[in-house]
Amino acid sequence: MKRTLSILLTILVAVAVSAATYTVDNLPVPYLQDKTQYVSNPDNILSSETVDSLNLWLGQMETDHGVQTLLAVVESIEGGDTYDFCMALGRKYGVGSKEKSTGLIILLSTEDRAYTILTGRGLEGTLPDAICKRIENHQMLPALREGNWDEAMLNAVRAITKYVDGDPSLVGDADFEDEDDTAALWVFLLMLACGVGLIVFAVWLDQRKKSYCPSCHQYKMKKISGYVTKNRILGIRSHHDTYRCTNCDFTKEIHWDEDLHSGGTGAAAGGALGGSFFGRGGGSSSFGGSFGGGSFGGGGASGRF
Repeated sequence: MKRTLSILLTILVAVAVSAATYTVDNLPVPYLQDKTQYVSNPDNILSSETVDSLNLWLGQMETDHGVQTLLAVVESIEGGDTYDFCMALGRKYGVGSKEKSTGLIILLSTEDRAYTILTGRGLEGTLPDAICKRIENHQMLPALREGNWDEAMLNAVRAITKYVDGDPSLVGDADFEDEDDTAALWVFLLMLACGVGLIVFAVWLDQRKKSYCPSCHQYKMKKISGYVTKNRILGIRSHHDTYRCTNCDFTKEIHWDEDLHSGGTGAAAGGALGGSFFGRGGGSSSFGGSFGGGSFGGGGASGRF
């Protein structure tokens, strides 16, 4: 009986250990479901406050400099080698854009007592191996040896952000925002000019039609009188105008109706047009993100504590 209980206990311990061991295929990647979540923290090793801060910093780094990051903190990984695990993650997800390859993968495995900072090919100039090692030794290791996982990751990302901010060659979406606004403004002004031109042409064409004299075939008709009647039930304003030709004295009457409700339609269209060009804000989005196919050549640094 004791032997049976011992075997069952051994099995339960093995299952518990294996449940906390991650592979590249079963590691949760929250970014794929929510593009504001760069941190994978499935074992809740990091506090929620730390995760929020890291997500904020990493999101700003991607917006400002185009550096896309996958940061994971777990209890243990298959094989225990964080470098190999990060390279496998890079091959699987292609973190960073395909054109710039400014991807970044940071992994901490607490039970394996190992960590890695892996840089994409386009980021190796900004964060060379020596800099990555310096960040690990000075910013991560002291906190890791004390078991302060939150401080270790916050210090690391804070240091990385400073190096990235100091590289003017790294350009993200925010740097093109003003250019995008200028382009949108020019498109809007062009469409506005076309719209005004069409209105002016329509008015000119209408006036020319009214000035045409069917008797002498000259454009000499001039308005000499007119009155307006309203039908509030139908919402129509009727115009009754009298024109006389200054060339042959031919006289004709022109009747046309105006829809009293047409102004509302025009206003609604104008509002929709303005909103389509200048409506940048208006609520946050948490749709899933996607990695851009960046490549990794092995740049970065690893270590154990």
